[in-house]
Amino acid sequence: MPRIVPIVPHTLPVLRRLRRPVVAGFLALFVFAWFGTLGYRELFVPDEGRYAEIPREMAAGGDWVVPHLNGLPYLEKPPLQYWASAAIFRLLGEDEWTARLWPALTGAAGVLAVLFAGTRLFGRRAGLLAALLAASTFEYVVLSQVLTLDMGLAFFLSAAVFCFLLAQRAGVDERRAWMIGAWALMGLAVLSKGLIGVVLPALALIAYIAVERDAAVLGRLHSAAGISVLLVVTVPWFVAVQTRVPEFFDFFVLHEHFARYALPTHHRPGPWYYFAAMFAIGALPWTPLYLRAWRHGFAPAAAAGARPFDAGRFLALYALVVLVFFSLSESKLPAYILPVFPALALLGGRELARGGTRAARWAIGSLLVCAALLAFAAGVAPDLARLADAASHLRQYRPWALCAAVLAGAAALLAHRLLRKRRRLRALVTVTAAALGAHLLLVNGAQVFADRFSAKRLVLAAEWRAGGALDPTVPFYSVELYDQTLPLHLGRTVTLVAFRDELDLGLRARPEGAVSDLDTFRRAWRDARHAYAVMRPARFAAERAAGLPMTELARDTRYVIVSRSETPRAQSPRRSTVW
Repeated sequence: MPRIVPIVPHTLPVLRRLRRPVVAGFLALFVFAWFGTLGYRELFVPDEGRYAEIPREMAAGGDWVVPHLNGLPYLEKPPLQYWASAAIFRLLGEDEWTARLWPALTGAAGVLAVLFAGTRLFGRRAGLLAALLAASTFEYVVLSQVLTLDMGLAFFLSAAVFCFLLAQRAGVDERRAWMIGAWALMGLAVLSKGLIGVVLPALALIAYIAVERDAAVLGRLHSAAGISVLLVVTVPWFVAVQTRVPEFFDFFVLHEHFARYALPTHHRPGPWYYFAAMFAIGALPWTPLYLRAWRHGFAPAAAAGARPFDAGRFLALYALVVLVFFSLSESKLPAYILPVFPALALLGGRELARGGTRAARWAIGSLLVCAALLAFAAGVAPDLARLADAASHLRQYRPWALCAAVLAGAAALLAHRLLRKRRRLRALVTVTAAALGAHLLLVNGAQVFADRFSAKRLVLAAEWRAGGALDPTVPFYSVELYDQTLPLHLGRTVTLVAFRDELDLGLRARPEGAVSDLDTFRRAWRDARHAYAVMRPARFAAERAAGLPMTELARDTRYVIVSRSETPRAQSPRRSTVW
C-alpha cells in the first residue's frame, strides 16, 4: 500500500509562515463554518426531501438492497449515499444536520484530497493554496451544504483522478497501490451516482492519449487487478437489485443513463452554452483565476520528446471533458459540473504558487468585484421583482446578501493591504476565508424561502391544530401531488392519488401504493371514519364545493392539509419525529 504522509505535517514548512494560533484559528473556523450551520435550514424540495426520506425509510427498518421512496421501489440512483445517511441516522438521530452530514463530510474530504494531491504533484505551497481555493469556490461550498448526491460523486471521482495522477509520477514506488486505489474509488463513484463514475475518467484518459500521443500510459493502469476491484465494489449490488427487480436494467441503464443523456424527456433543457454560464457563476470568486490556470494547464510541462506524464495537462483535459460531455447532454442541471472544481483548484493553486504577487492581485481583485456586484444585485433585485411573487422573500434575503458583500469587500481591502506589506500567504488566506464565509451566508439566507420549498411548517401547523402528531394509523392521501418533504416531516408514507411522475416504476411494482383517480379517492374518503389528505387550494375548494366532508387543519401558499373527521385525532401531544 502507498505510504500516506500526514497531510498537515507535510505542509508545515509553508504553514510556519503563519503563527500557530492563526493556523489553529483558521482550521477551527473552517470546521465550525463547514459543519456548524448544516441544521439551520429546512430541507427543500425536491432533492433534499427525497434524499433524506429514502435513508429515513432504510433506517426505520426498510430494505437496504432496493431503495424505497414513500414505500415504493426507487431505483433512479445507486445506494451508497443512502447507506451512509441511514447509518448516520441510526447513530446520531434524524434531523436536518444529520441529513446533510454526508455531503459535508465528502466535501471536506475533497478539500483534504486537494491539499494532499496538490502537495505531492506541485509542491507544498501549491497544495495549500489549492485547498484554500477549493474550500472557497461558490458551487463547491454550496453543494457541500445541500443534500444532493453530487458532492459524494465529485469526491470519489476527484480522489480517483488524483490517485491516478499520483500513480503516473516518474519513479513512483507504489504505482500499483495508487492505481488499485483509483479503480476502487471509481467503483464508489459508480455506487454514488451511476456509470458516470467510470465514463468521465475514461474519456479524460482517451483525450490525454490523443493529445499527448502517449499510449504507454495504458500499460501503467494495472487493468486486470483494477477492473477486478471495480467489479467487486459494484457488481454485488447491481446483481442483487436485478434479481429482485427484473425491470432494473432497462430502467437504470437504458432510461436513467442513455435516454436521460440523449433525449429531452426529462424536461431539463438548456442551450449549448448552459454549462459555460454555470461555470462562470459556480467558480466565483475565482473564475478569472481558474480560466487563467486552465489555459496554462494545456501548455506542455516539458519540451517535446520523451516527456514524463503531464499531470497539469491531464487535469485541464479532464475539466474540459466534463464540461463538453454535459454540454452535449439533453438533460442539464448546474450541479453536473461540480467535478471540475477540485481539478481546477489544483491548477489554480499551482498558478498562485508560480504567479507571485500578480496572481494574488488577480484573486483579490476578483473577490472585490464579486462583492460590488453582489451588493448591487441585493439592492435592485427586490425592486425588479416587486410585481413577482418572490419580491417579499427577496427583501428578506437582502440583509444576508449585503452581509456577504460587506464581508467579501472588507476582506479584499485587508488582503490588498497585506499584499502591499509582502504578506502574500496571509492575504490569500484572508480572501479565501472571507469567500467561504460569504458563500455560507448566501446559502443559509435561503431559509427565508422555506415556506415555498418545505412542508415542515405546514405539518407543524396541522399537528398544532390536531393537538399532537397526526395518527399514523389513519390513511393520509396526497391528492394530485407529491411533496418530497411531506413524508419526511410526517414520519410516515402517504397514499398517492392521481399522481405518478418519478414514482412510476415503484407504482408499477406496487400498484396498491396509490389511488388511481379522484372518483376512487372520493369514495374511500366518504367511507372512512378518519383520514387526512393534502391537496392544492384550488382542489380543496372544488371538493368542498362538491360536498366532500373536509375539515381544514393547515394551509400555506401551496397546499392545504385536511381531515375527514370534525374532531381530528392526534396520536400524542408530542411529535413522533425530530424533523
